Amino acid sequence: MPIINVTLVEGRDEQRVRDFIREVARVASATLDAPMSSIRVMVTELPPQRFAVGDVLKSDNDNGAAR
Repeated sequence: MPIINVTLVEGRDEQRVRDFIREVARVASATLDAPMSSIRVMVTELPPQRFAVGDVLKSDNDNGAAR
């Protein structure tokens, strides 16, 4: 059973996240030749103040460019 863990920063459009999850599942199924019913996509969302690139927090970025 393929299990895919994805971590996203909170605040993304809900429909886009849903579409992303479905696409990840489709690609995993096709690439691994695994039945869709066996694919698990687990998404964790973090608040912007809990995500950094280097020493710059996502929450420090006013324009959202670090997405």
